[in-house]
Amino acid sequence: MDGDTQLLPETQLTARQRAAELLSSPRNRQRIAIAAGLIFLLLAARFVMDRAAYVSTSDARIAADMIAVSTDISGRITSVAVSEGDRVAAGDVLYTIDDREAVFMLAQYEAEANRLRAEIAREEARAGLATSKAGSQVAARQAGTRSASASVEAARSNLENARQEHDRTKNLFEQGRIPKSTYDQAKNALDTATQDLLRAQAERETAAADQRTASITGQEVRLIDYDLSVLQAELEQAVARVEAQKVVLDQHTIRAPVDGVIDELFYDAGEHSLHGFRMALMHDPDAVWVSANIKETDIRNVHPGAVVKVKADSNPSADIQGRVTRVRETTLSEAAMMPNPNANGVFTKITQRIKVRIDLEPTDVHLRTGTMVSIRIRKSDGPAASAPAAS
Repeated sequence: MDGDTQLLPETQLTARQRAAELLSSPRNRQRIAIAAGLIFLLLAARFVMDRAAYVSTSDARIAADMIAVSTDISGRITSVAVSEGDRVAAGDVLYTIDDREAVFMLAQYEAEANRLRAEIAREEARAGLATSKAGSQVAARQAGTRSASASVEAARSNLENARQEHDRTKNLFEQGRIPKSTYDQAKNALDTATQDLLRAQAERETAAADQRTASITGQEVRLIDYDLSVLQAELEQAVARVEAQKVVLDQHTIRAPVDGVIDELFYDAGEHSLHGFRMALMHDPDAVWVSANIKETDIRNVHPGAVVKVKADSNPSADIQGRVTRVRETTLSEAAMMPNPNANGVFTKITQRIKVRIDLEPTDVHLRTGTMVSIRIRKSDGPAASAPAAS
């Protein structure tokens, strides 16, 4: 059979037969073994050089700031404006909550503010009228006082003239040079002048009292000013209530805080939202990075600024570059919500891992949050190691 196989033309030999012929020759087997050894040495040398130059791990994934959108009020949800997976812009409406009560309360506060504005306008008009009236009254009373004072002086002068005429007539009457009727007339004139002076003095006192009354009326304007200051303070409070209620009304519309993608919705239309509870979960797909967990035995070679090569499991052929931007100071176990205190006393040494953040350079590769990647970080000496030694 072997002889028949050797007699067949080469073109008719199968691949298995050719391989059998190659392996049947000791020289060929030796060559294949040498080639395999060289390939193994090359691969081993590349592996060693790679381990010497890079820190590698597959414990890495795409991460982003996951934003939980919550509400500051409770109420019945009237509409849901988006669906999971929708891309939204900052300010886009996500939910609307029944706002009828808030609308009515805002109308009440605005009506109260308008009422206070009307009262302020009325008091300002009253203050203007009172000021004008008080000014006119004071001026009129001052003029009356001056007139009464002049009347007193005139009456006093008339009294003095009547007294002199009375004394002269009395002397003549006593000498018998004039009749008694003439003396009586002089005496009546003196009495009349005396009464006129008293009347003028009384009128002057009345005018002075009226002037003081007009001055007191002017103080009414100051009281109106005090009332205006109180109303103005109440108006400021009412305006503050209006603005606060506008904020409450706006809180009935839940909006997207940033540009991004809706990852999850927690309520449907008709359900009742709760104060402080999350309503949606979203993130910005254009602001992702790599979160990698590096072994504590390799972390000494990882420093901010180191160049990183990233291979995404979702697109392994794509070339993605990045740089280390942050290395945490605690291990994952220390940052865990429930760290293991090793209460039973049995110790098993486990290599700890430290979280590292890697910011990616701009790329056209679509990277989804949570997908796995493999990274290779270029090793570098720390700042203390690279500094020149002190002489």
